[in-house]
Amino acid sequence: MKVLRSTRIDLPPATVWAEVQTAPLLQHIAWPMLRFIPVGETSLDAFRPGGRYQVKLRLFGFIPFGTQWIVTSLHEPEIGEWPKRLRDNGYSALISKWDHWITITPDADGGTHYNDDVEISAGILTPFIWGFAQMFYRHRQQRWRRLARTLPMRRVIADELALFHAARGSGEIDVAWLHLERAHIVSQPHLGLHLASHVSMLGFAVEQRDWRETAGQIVRLALAPLGSLTGRIPVGNTGRSNVSAFQPMPVPDDLRRAIEAPSE
Repeated sequence: MKVLRSTRIDLPPATVWAEVQTAPLLQHIAWPMLRFIPVGETSLDAFRPGGRYQVKLRLFGFIPFGTQWIVTSLHEPEIGEWPKRLRDNGYSALISKWDHWITITPDADGGTHYNDDVEISAGILTPFIWGFAQMFYRHRQQRWRRLARTLPMRRVIADELALFHAARGSGEIDVAWLHLERAHIVSQPHLGLHLASHVSMLGFAVEQRDWRETAGQIVRLALAPLGSLTGRIPVGNTGRSNVSAFQPMPVPDDLRRAIEAPSE
């Protein structure tokens, strides 16, 4: 049985093509319906031609759903030509065939036409697996469309968190806090990213045994959903307990430029 689903993603096709080859993208768009846990020494970071990746599946993040092989191949025409396709010809003890093709094609408006084409075979369980796959790929494509709106911000946040970890590792506590603050500034317009930012700050405060900051972060975690619901976000606020949670502050020019830059 086959599943065929298409959508439009408001990102350039080159950006979408680069992202679909990464395992973090798979984890993000599959959540919370499915979680993929690498088995043994399997490295799940990027999908390469001829790659074989064994993963445990967890429904809703915690319900065991068997073990699956992801078997990938890339199908690219000449440089600059489209469409480009990624194939996962996977299988498991439960599902003898999960042949999934992702096709990426430019559209007339500079965005991407994105297509999931999946052929499924699981014996007498095929209709049930097919029904799940219909819901799963609809969910994935919805997640993709939402991700497109936040991808530039996520990239900036990822860079700031990498700098935070480097500073923390070298004992530069003030510099580490600075990068957490910058990540918070970028995250504010999106509740999930905003909450994750405060969770990072809370964890670092506890690690530093800074109980004043710990208490402040707990309060800000409680306030963040309220600010999102009311639309009253203090733009540029660093998110720390040493400033008012309601005080707007200037956004550093480099962060503003990075946030507003188009994805390429």
